[in-house]
Amino acid sequence: MKRLFIAAKVCLDQPFLELIGTLRKECSYDDIVWVNNNLQHLTLRFLGATPESKILSLIKMLQEVTSVSKSFKMEINKLGVFGSRYAPKVVWLGFEEFEYYQNLFKIVEENLVLIGFEPNQGNFVPHITLGRIKKLDSTKRFWKTIEKSGPHSSQVINIEEISLIQSHLTTQGPIYKTLHSFRLQESSQDLSQRIQF
Repeated sequence: MKRLFIAAKVCLDQPFLELIGTLRKECSYDDIVWVNNNLQHLTLRFLGATPESKILSLIKMLQEVTSVSKSFKMEINKLGVFGSRYAPKVVWLGFEEFEYYQNLFKIVEENLVLIGFEPNQGNFVPHITLGRIKKLDSTKRFWKTIEKSGPHSSQVINIEEISLIQSHLTTQGPIYKTLHSFRLQESSQDLSQRIQF
């Protein structure tokens, strides 16, 4: 079994790297596991423990989907937190508009079910995870930091390929290995079409 997910790799620009640095400094009293800057990505679908026997059909499906999918742009312009006001769990960067990414998710999701994966549970909220919160020294100080941190700029990213990535969890954080990358193509075909196998 391999722990897998599908994602677009992301390279943040200097203002966002500075924002992350500020958050880390301001939250130095808190127990937060921060994602290394060189590992940041935009998850399309978390697959979890996947039998090796399914990987070839998974790769074939993603090749088919991306062969009829156009590249597109997204604008990072939100700093958010998952969890409640009293028990925040994850700090993330996000987007106001993500229609194209959501369309890509829908066709990938439909075809994942066709090849035997369980349907996705929960809402689809595209985000770039910055840190996972283990324990806060002061919830009040944490929220004050989040609210004053912005972001005070935005960044347009090009979604030109997606990757199938293996994640190996360690005490020092996850180790990622790209198993296969899939280039999005310029195509006149409709992204919402069903791909048959």
